[in-house]
Amino acid sequence: MDKKLYEELNNQIKKELYSAYLYLSMASYFDFLNLEGFAHWMKVQAKEEFGHAMRIYEFLNDRGERVIFDEIEKPTSDFSHLLMFLKRRLNMRKK
Repeated sequence: MDKKLYEELNNQIKKELYSAYLYLSMASYFDFLNLEGFAHWMKVQAKEEFGHAMRIYEFLNDRGERVIFDEIEKPTSDFSHLLMFLKRRLNMRKK
């Protein structure tokens, strides 16, 4: 496999896993606030991102390439700005 392609696919796995990690962080925030619907939706999104990572993993593995995992940065855990946005949108819809 072309070295550049191999590196980019490994990097994309990292991006997909970070996205899953971020969605789980959002789910945790919404679970803490007892916003079960939002938490569920974020968990669904996390599973989807993890699925993307696994498809690339299998693609590389099927071609005899080794997947190399890089460090994934810590996602934010404060989503109060997101909650404020959602509350504003809800109030706008009620008017």
